[in-house]
Amino acid sequence: MESRNSLHCFDNFLDDEEVYVALEKYWIDVFFMLLDKENIDGRDWISPYYKTTFGNGKKMMDGNPIFSAKSKKNDKVIKIIQENPMNENVFSYWNNSSLDNNHNQNELVIVCTLNNHNLEKVKEIIISWIIGN
Repeated sequence: MESRNSLHCFDNFLDDEEVYVALEKYWIDVFFMLLDKENIDGRDWISPYYKTTFGNGKKMMDGNPIFSAKSKKNDKVIKIIQENPMNENVFSYWNNSSLDNNHNQNELVIVCTLNNHNLEKVKEIIISWIIGN
């Protein structure tokens, strides 16, 4: 049976700004450790890519996105939207492609609740998408 124990410290991320900030850092760390493990140059990626604060600097704290990154080299963008853990097990992903200012932009969007199983799927999808499989 799957255990969420290692990630339960983030369960109240929507209600506690300190936990929210820790969760944002967690996703950044996961992403760059994953790139390093796959020998992908992390210096090519800007993270966070999307603005997640209001004009007054206050965090939006809605999990949309909890993580974002953009490759400077190939205009690939990753956006992870984290759902409330009370929503049971949510997991879906898709690819958005658009032409923005005469540049093709390829965006991977992942929506999930955070648990050990989904985290492993997120890692697999991100690497597969970055390397083009």
